[in-house]
Amino acid sequence: RIEVALDCGAEIHPQYRAEFETGISVAWHRVPFTLGCAGEWTDEARREHYDNLCQIDGRIVLAGEHASYIPAWQEGAILSALDAITRLHRRILAI
Repeated sequence: RIEVALDCGAEIHPQYRAEFETGISVAWHRVPFTLGCAGEWTDEARREHYDNLCQIDGRIVLAGEHASYIPAWQEGAILSALDAITRLHRRILAI
């Protein structure tokens, strides 16, 4: 998997292999009890639990692809992080 990633990266950035030092690859579907590498919501589960998942709970704020409407993509994780930061910022301003 690392070789495939290096090959793909080198198509975009020719220096990719030269700058690569080390890597790790996890086959999430083979790790016991993880049930995969990304959040997967049913419509019913999202309606019932999503808003609660994304709430600030004391000092805990969750962000990641699992807390977005774009699961299994970095874009979802980034949008979730921006949302969490925005909610934290609003909370601080309200104090």
